[in-house]
Amino acid sequence: MNAEVFLTSETVEEADLTGRTVVVIDVLRACSTIVTALANGARAVLPVTDMAEAGRIASNLDRDVYRLGGEQGGEKIEGYDLGNSPHDYTRETVEERDVILNTSNGTLALARAQSADELLVGCFLNAERVVERVRAAGRDVTLVCAGQSGRISLEDTLCAGLLLHRLWGGDEPTVTTDTAHVAFSQYVRDRDDVAGALRRSDNARRLADLGAEEDVRYCMDVDALPLLPRFSENRLRPVEEPAERRPAGRTRLNGRRGQK
Repeated sequence: MNAEVFLTSETVEEADLTGRTVVVIDVLRACSTIVTALANGARAVLPVTDMAEAGRIASNLDRDVYRLGGEQGGEKIEGYDLGNSPHDYTRETVEERDVILNTSNGTLALARAQSADELLVGCFLNAERVVERVRAAGRDVTLVCAGQSGRISLEDTLCAGLLLHRLWGGDEPTVTTDTAHVAFSQYVRDRDDVAGALRRSDNARRLADLGAEEDVRYCMDVDALPLLPRFSENRLRPVEEPAERRPAGRTRLNGRRGQK
């Protein structure tokens, strides 16, 4: 399986997506929030790129059937129902409702990748479900890290490395792309203390300064939510699990337990 990694979404072009399974990764926090919202019963998540698009969609919906969520600079947008914290998206808040989500990096990355043959959402929370789907699809895979304002983010790179480590059974192929090698090597380097590396990342420290340190801890919980969002018809919905599927094992990034 050929694997390509984009360490930010800014250089992704349609030709990079054709015929491939594409996974967008934004650990802190959009993809973790999407997985959580759907796990708590949201009908769909509609990712948008700006407030104007969010407003247009919302204006065509009954106020009772949607929630408007998102952030600018890590803070909830004034007038929105919810921010970009996974903890905002409780079952009571989102069940049987659509979520219109507008974030600085994650939803923009999804917009840039939406021409993919199959577009999935990945993070630590649903890592094994992503791996299973990529293997089952049998296509080459492109992992698109959202990054932070056009810059590499350590947490997305490490998540991409974890996915590659599992897809490759822990052994890097003889020939890989430079960026796939970077992601895989970074994960192998930090795998004995991934949680520590994540806590020291720029985004984690920024969120801690905003009082969202609990979000960082939550988003580190590997395989906690075996749910896989898939993009279709301008929205994300869960891919149904096979009836015979066994529950995924959980792997906490606690510093000394080996990662799968």
